Amino acid sequence: MEQFSAQWFTAYYLSLGALLLSYGIYLLLKTVPVRDYILEISGDPQAPLLLRRVLKYLLLFALPGLFLSFFPFSWVELIFSLWSLFVIFIGGQLLLIWPQTSKMIRENSELIRGKVRFAAANLITIGIILFMLTYLLLERTRIS
Repeated sequence: MEQFSAQWFTAYYLSLGALLLSYGIYLLLKTVPVRDYILEISGDPQAPLLLRRVLKYLLLFALPGLFLSFFPFSWVELIFSLWSLFVIFIGGQLLLIWPQTSKMIRENSELIRGKVRFAAANLITIGIILFMLTYLLLERTRIS
């Protein structure tokens, strides 16, 4: 079980890190089209399907990660899994109150470009952190 847990988190960290890094770079390069897309979906009465799918698949990876963080017990993996669940919770709340969220987006449309760039910087930073977590995990499992 310990070997499977290490393999799971290695794959999870690498794939999520690559996705976050690439999407962060994409957001930095395509800030205006992303802003236009956000303004477009803010007019829809229902929460965007893309965001619902992202949260669903993140949940599908976070729950097994939470379970596997106990075999062997690892604070790093446990904190990461709880952080992932917290991100899902916050994103889910924003989707649940979509009419209010979309109204706030439309009312503050001039701030969206800065928020997209801020999100891009966060995605790049978290992607790099995930690569560092992969390195630490590989070092820890190689030694033990």
